[in-house]
Amino acid sequence: MILLSAAISHRVTGGRTQEGGRGNSPSLLSVISRRPALSFGFRNLLADLVWLEAVQVSGNRKMTPDDFDRLSDLLSTVVRFDPRFTVPYLLGGIVLGNSPDHAGAALDLLARGEKQFPSDWLLPFYTGYVQYFSLGNPEEGGMALLRAARIPGSPEYFPLLASRMLSEGHRSDTALAFLQKMMEWEEDPRRKAVLEERIRRVIVERDLQSMETAVAEYTSRFGAPPRRLADLVQSGMLARIPEEPYGGRYVLTPDRGGVRSDRAPQERLKVLRKR
Repeated sequence: MILLSAAISHRVTGGRTQEGGRGNSPSLLSVISRRPALSFGFRNLLADLVWLEAVQVSGNRKMTPDDFDRLSDLLSTVVRFDPRFTVPYLLGGIVLGNSPDHAGAALDLLARGEKQFPSDWLLPFYTGYVQYFSLGNPEEGGMALLRAARIPGSPEYFPLLASRMLSEGHRSDTALAFLQKMMEWEEDPRRKAVLEERIRRVIVERDLQSMETAVAEYTSRFGAPPRRLADLVQSGMLARIPEEPYGGRYVLTPDRGGVRSDRAPQERLKVLRKR
């Protein structure tokens, strides 16, 4: 058994491929998980081995596409071995769900989790997160929150939050309300770190949209864009320049038609843009 465990562990930690993804073949344990009889009664042990690798992969500060592929395969393998292990469903929902290219895998894990744990409102709640923040579907996100609201013991504010998502759609204040409520209930440090980063990104997008609107109004009124952001405050079009959540500052773009952060990621959150 020791030799078998060593061989399996080597294959698990050495393989970096995802079935059907960028790699060439599924891992050994991924294959075994589809045929439980091959685990010879050690399903929980094998689930633990794969879970340890999944935790390592999800802890990467900058996840690459291959990391997301690998994590998707690992988490699917874990829950096939041990479908009553709750945490992999949630980890997959929030970490895989942070990648639009892997949102489908996140939703699949969460759906499987809902079948196993129909009384756990966190699973449809996380589904709402993926639909809203990764796929930009406020309607589907709101419906997921309504599903969570019907579960006894779910927070009483869920119906109100669901209605905001359904009616307001791609709005930063709705997004922030959703994320802040998630933070109140989240205990896992890995998932909290993802939420904290997402909150910063949403704040930046909110601020940029607000300042870009003010720049457009200033340009329309004075016939030329402002030379600096302070001009927007002096003209009364902004009450103040917002505090940049990454510790940097907001600056006008070279053409002075837009605004950017000098420290936050430059990729904008498209899911908060009106379509």
